Amino acid sequence: MHFTLTVVTSADGFIARAPGDPPQAWASAEEQVLFFRDVEAADWAVMGRGTHEAADRPDRRRIIFSRSYAGWRRPTQLWLDPERVAPTDLAAAVSHIHPLQNGLILGGTTVHDWFAAHNAIDRIHLTVEPVTFGAGLPIFSDQTTRDPLTAFAAKGYAPVSEKVLNAGGTRLLTLQRSKSHQHS
Repeated sequence: MHFTLTVVTSADGFIARAPGDPPQAWASAEEQVLFFRDVEAADWAVMGRGTHEAADRPDRRRIIFSRSYAGWRRPTQLWLDPERVAPTDLAAAVSHIHPLQNGLILGGTTVHDWFAAHNAIDRIHLTVEPVTFGAGLPIFSDQTTRDPLTAFAAKGYAPVSEKVLNAGGTRLLTLQRSKSHQHS
């Protein structure tokens, strides 16, 4: 089992201007194509309640983190309290519906924090849009920089590839745990 974090940020390191500000309102068409490619390739997506409610999709397999509700709301949507589980528990929790081998982390900040704290992010697909918000929701709650790459470097990740997606300068980076932070 492995988990890929797919995230789009502003150039100044925010995943949204405010809660409920969906990426499709400001992200490029090229980013949205890549986002849906990742969604289709995943066995299950993991997200917080706010991310889920911003784009509820009854047809998708989702694990939704919520401290106020736990259980199956739909046959394909399991709600869990993140304080009561670890990443290694997730596959067993959903195996009777569909195996979890390729998990997709969709956010928001609290979900990013949870996976980072459990050292469970195997790969990151980071899209950096050439827009600035000045303020908003950070990638991680303890983020001290506004540069998205530096925020991930602080968690032990380094780019392994980068490409420009459009004439506007949207960048797609793939990051993995840097050699100095890998498990032995």
